[in-house]
Amino acid sequence: MNKNLIHLEQHPPPKLVLSEAMVSLRGSGLMYGSFEVRNGAGGELSGFIAPMADFISFSPISFEGNRVTVEYTVDLTGLTGDIQTGAIITTNGGERVLDFYITANRPDVIERDGVVMSDMADFADFARAHPVPARTLFGRHDFMVWLLNISYSNMDMYENFMNDPNKERAVDNFLIFNDCKSKARVMPAHGSYSHLVGLWDDVVTGSIILRKSTWGYAAASLEVTKGADWLKLSKDKIASSDFDGQNMAGVHYMVMANQLKGREIGEVTLNGEHKISIHASPAPAFEARLSKGSLFFEDTGKLIVTNNTGRDIFIDIDCEPFVRFDAKRYLVSQTAEIDFTVKYSNFKTSSLSFKRQMYAQTFIHVVAINEGTSFGKRLPLTLWSN
Repeated sequence: MNKNLIHLEQHPPPKLVLSEAMVSLRGSGLMYGSFEVRNGAGGELSGFIAPMADFISFSPISFEGNRVTVEYTVDLTGLTGDIQTGAIITTNGGERVLDFYITANRPDVIERDGVVMSDMADFADFARAHPVPARTLFGRHDFMVWLLNISYSNMDMYENFMNDPNKERAVDNFLIFNDCKSKARVMPAHGSYSHLVGLWDDVVTGSIILRKSTWGYAAASLEVTKGADWLKLSKDKIASSDFDGQNMAGVHYMVMANQLKGREIGEVTLNGEHKISIHASPAPAFEARLSKGSLFFEDTGKLIVTNNTGRDIFIDIDCEPFVRFDAKRYLVSQTAEIDFTVKYSNFKTSSLSFKRQMYAQTFIHVVAINEGTSFGKRLPLTLWSN
């Protein structure tokens, strides 16, 4: 091999690549879109676009570069039916035909996302099923042209609604104005909520459930009345996006236990109109009850104790000798059912018979001891002869 030969580096030529194999459109009036022209090989791509129909225009017509976005405008004014046309793209990297398949609707018909609309009721159905695309369509030029084509008589009101920066509210008010829907109202699902606050709770949480009367735009404000500093809301405003598919929404709240001064009632006002009550009460340290409030002279029963402190407590029991427990003190973590028996003496029974009395009354005293603090309950018990 001749070592004196000079090695010549070769570059591959440009290659035309289109981001779209074809364009499919359906609608009326002016329609817009874009595609990308790319170079799939070496060098630099350059070329031009020649439309096959005079109602299609491109920008830019000629281009130079390895990645160029081409925008197109299709003017379907006066056209109806199915149209097949295209554009010839000629470059130094090859030539391609980009096909356009178009269905031109009548001027009084507009289509989006496969939904054909010919009147205001159709647009209302579309807005309900596709709220975000409806807001986009509402602000487009072809929607205004469609309104003119269906002889809509309140174009001045349409322009007023268009000036609302909140497009969700604009579309909703537009449909309400045209009697296509009712205004969505926000109401409380429940009028009150109640909470027992444990001794060692720092915060107790809950949710105010709200419901919306119908679909569409909604806004609400919530405010806690003065004096209820122990009640905090997670938010004071609610929007349409907060509601689920069943038109329900929740606003969380917190009951600050250390600010309770006893049994409290707070009030939340919804939109300055509806009142929602939040009841909060410190839970008793413990609860005690008997499985039955009356027994026979020889019988069995249960003492049921619920510990609300969140910590282990001791329970001391004091009662008459004929009411018998296995122990006088019990350790209760959460809930305990403590068995006892009643064994009324023959002497006492005879004394009652002499007095012509068929029953006796007594009490079981229950005392809970928690870190040096005691809480007491006095449970009445009636005993009957067999």
